Amino acid sequence: MDPSFKWKKFTVRAGYSAKTVMYVMLGAFILTSVFTVLSREKASQSHVFLTLKQQPLGQIFLSVLVLGLACYAFWRWLQIFITDKAHDDSMLVHVINKLFFFISGAFYFVAAYAGAKTLLEVKSSSSSQESGKKVSEFLMQYEWGLLLVAVIGFCIIIFAMVQFKHAYTADFLKKFSLPSLSHRVSKSVKVTGRLGYTARGVVYSLVGSFFILAALLSNPSQAGGLQKALETLMKQPFGPYLIAAVGAGFIMFGLYCALEAKYRKVE
Repeated sequence: MDPSFKWKKFTVRAGYSAKTVMYVMLGAFILTSVFTVLSREKASQSHVFLTLKQQPLGQIFLSVLVLGLACYAFWRWLQIFITDKAHDDSMLVHVINKLFFFISGAFYFVAAYAGAKTLLEVKSSSSSQESGKKVSEFLMQYEWGLLLVAVIGFCIIIFAMVQFKHAYTADFLKKFSLPSLSHRVSKSVKVTGRLGYTARGVVYSLVGSFFILAALLSNPSQAGGLQKALETLMKQPFGPYLIAAVGAGFIMFGLYCALEAKYRKVE
């Protein structure tokens, strides 16, 4: 086997394994947030890192998770250069795909950085909701800030629509060599993928809407992340059930990432 392929395969497997841990734990925190407001405040990426660190051998586990997230970020950036244009894709779609790889890589690199800060006991400055507010406050200082906040919101909405598209079309199945998988594994990939992408679509739709609303009202406090999305869902009819569904969906996405770690094609 080509040594470069083995190295690439390790990077991919490590990255998806790290996503498995992060999304399963985050989904569990979201499920517990149904019961108390205090638990809802713990439904964040930073609390995942802190909880993992507090376990026996937690520093080792968190170190491995940080390494895995960094591997996934590197894999996403590597895909910018190794992914060829599909025959049925336009140049615009090809460029958008590469832009998505870059943004996705940046997101998980920031996640790895946040995990490293927790590992090194550097105090996190804010929650996800406060971070969204601070980003809006910073941008709104400038003449073009409102427009940029709105653009960020629309980009997040587009990303959410992509998640719904994955859930509806199940196009993520192309990542797997289905003939080589058992019927049970193939079914698990399809079910966990669809439920997981749907849950992500719901959350990102809300987060994008918060940024757009912040721009329309010129009020940075309207922006927010996962915690504000959960608060919004809780205010709806059957709110606790909606939050429970999102939490279960995140857990399903984590299990889908585990299947990717084991069975995804690496070319």
